[in-house]
This record gives sequence, structure tokens and C-alpha cells, in this order.
Amino acid sequence: MKEEPNEAIIRIIVKDLAENADQEEKDFLKKWIGESDENRNCFEQLRNIWEASESQKNLNSVNTNEALADVLRRISGRSFLNKLWNSLGRIAAILFIPLLLGNILWITVGPKEDLSAPGPVYSEVFATFGTRTALKLIDGSLVWLNSGSSLKYPDKFTGNQREVTLNGEAYFEVTSNPDIPFIVKTSDLTVKATGTKFNVMSYISDSKSEITLVTGKVFVSESDKNGSVKPISELSPNQHMVFNGNTKSFSINDEDTYKYYAWKDGKLIFRNEPLSDVVKKISQVFNVDIELQGKELQDYRYRATFEDESLSEILKLLKISSPICYRELKRTPLPDGSFPKKKVIISPVNQK
Repeated sequence: MKEEPNEAIIRIIVKDLAENADQEEKDFLKKWIGESDENRNCFEQLRNIWEASESQKNLNSVNTNEALADVLRRISGRSFLNKLWNSLGRIAAILFIPLLLGNILWITVGPKEDLSAPGPVYSEVFATFGTRTALKLIDGSLVWLNSGSSLKYPDKFTGNQREVTLNGEAYFEVTSNPDIPFIVKTSDLTVKATGTKFNVMSYISDSKSEITLVTGKVFVSESDKNGSVKPISELSPNQHMVFNGNTKSFSINDEDTYKYYAWKDGKLIFRNEPLSDVVKKISQVFNVDIELQGKELQDYRYRATFEDESLSEILKLLKISSPICYRELKRTPLPDGSFPKKKVIISPVNQK
């Protein structure tokens, strides 16, 4: 190939994702991915962004070589990752795919700062499916954001509290300030802390919310659309709360809580959990629809630890260690040109 190797890889990755790569290019890409963790992580992030887009167009008519020509001419001698991310926006525009690069970058949203206005300017950070991100707030508090989650926060805290809004899952290490409590608001709950470490999982699409306390104390309250708050409970270290937004009921257990926030270290930990809960978590992380067939699989208990594996790797490991088989359904364009979410069928190994 005439291009430098890094330029060739960019071309092959895009052609592979657009399903335009030939067998030689697919083999070359597979070998490159296996050469280092950096290569594998880079490819996985790009693929996750591609698959997470809900408005992809039919790529069959796209001339990938022509589309990338202008991009490749502008690539300089920077590192591969910088080349990829800096050129990705141009690639997306050429291929008419709104990849939403901001899902893995920090994005400022809302009105521009008015220097005459005393109020804070709000920003929102996103973690695209299959990835994690982290940020440090103005008060020094640290936040890890899990796959498919978003956090809205101000550039400065004003008044008598530090408030952020979460959709999804996040782990917090809050800088201590008893006089100005730290507030995490979700669609159903309000979590109040002064200085502590805790995990909150509350996706708008799920009626169940979970709070896990590592150190310190947190106060959990139920909140409604009108802004009223009803106290529920105070949690102590190593307690895990599950709140059902439909029934307004909750449970609190004392246990080894690391499995609930191990995701921030790149791990998915399951300890004798129903396979139905396992596939639900995997579906959430990778934005994939997994259908579990067979009544006997619903209550099958599973124990495993996955660390930074891709969806394909996790499915293969599940198959090896469980009495299951699986198949991935082919995605076909919808009438509006978009693609449905990837779907995986898991069934008992003896089911025909």
C-alpha cells in the first residue's frame, strides 16, 4: 500500500466498519488488533461509537476510498490515536454518520457564559456504550461515569449545596465539606453526602435504582417531578440499596460491595447471580438487545469476572462456561435508513 501503515489502518478500520473491506484487509486488521492492547482498545472504541449511533445511513452506496482520500492527505506525523480522533469527525461527516464524538469527550452544553450573570454555566459529560470516562469537579470531587451514562454539572457550585444530575451509573469520591453537602439527583432519587465514596446506578429506562456506599454516609430520598423530597434511609459503609421506582419499595443489604462498582476498574463481576441479571448488565454496557430463551436459563446461577473484554469475547466466555449457545442476528436497515440495535439470542445448549 502506498500510504504509511498508520494511514492504511485508518482506511481499513473504516472500510471494515462500513462492511466494504475485502478478506485481505480483514486479515490484516485482525492481526493489527492482536498486536497490542492499545490497538485493540482503539478499534473497540471506534466500533462501539459506530454501533451506538441510532441514525446510521445505508453505507452500501458509499465510496469509502474516495471519502477517505481527503482525510488521509491531511494526516501528519502525529501518534495513531491522535490521528484517529482528529480525523474521525471528518470521516463521520463524509460518510453521513452522526457518530456523536462527544460521547467519549467532555462536551459543554447550554448557553454560553454571560459574564454579567452570576449563575453557573452547566456542562454535560457522556460515556458512550462500551466505554468509561472520568472527570474532576470544581470542588475537587472525582467522578467515574459508566457506559451509556451522562452527568450534568455546573462550572461552579453556588448556594448551600453542590448539586449534579445523573442518568445512568457513576462512582463518586466526594471532597468533604459538611457545610455544603453534595447532591446527586436522578429521575427517582436524591442522594446526599458531605464527604464519602459511593456508587449510584439509575438509568431512566430502568425502574430499578441502586445505591452502594463504600465509606462515610449518604442519605437517600425519593424525589418527584415537582421537586418534593421524601426521606427513605441513611446508608452505612458496605451497604447496598435497591429501590423500585414502580412500587416505591426498597431493600438494604450488608455485603461485599466491590462487585457493584468494580466497573470503574474495567471489571464486570458476577457472584452466583441469575443469568438473567448477567445478560441484563451486559446488554446495558454494550447497548445490545440480548434475549434469553428457555425457562431453565432464567435462574441459572453464574460466577465470573470479566476485565475489559469486548462483547464478542464475553459471549464466547459465557458459552464456554455455561450450558448455552448464542447467535447474533443480522441487522438490516429500517425504512428510515437507520439500523436497529444489535440483537443476540441465548438459548440452552441442547435446544434445537
